[in-house]
Amino acid sequence: MSENRLLYRECLRIYEIEESFIESLNEVGLIHVIDQDDDRFIEYDDLSDLEQFIRWYYEMDINVPGIDALRNMLERVRSLQSELDRLRGELSFYKSLL
Repeated sequence: MSENRLLYRECLRIYEIEESFIESLNEVGLIHVIDQDDDRFIEYDDLSDLEQFIRWYYEMDINVPGIDALRNMLERVRSLQSELDRLRGELSFYKSLL
């Protein structure tokens, strides 16, 4: 097993989730399932996102298309927040010149 990957079947066991849920996330590109030799893996980098998707799906009853839309909106909000912070910095700079 790779140092940066979790066995697919272990992921299902640890998180107590259905294989169809992981496959749906993989199909829409929210996580990446890697086939290598005779095993399947999920990258450790995807696990924090997976944990969030599990909460949304099982606790908040949000379906996979809804998860995809929500993730896209959150990424857009983060991007806008970053741009707002940058613009505030520029405004402060120009105010200091007055």
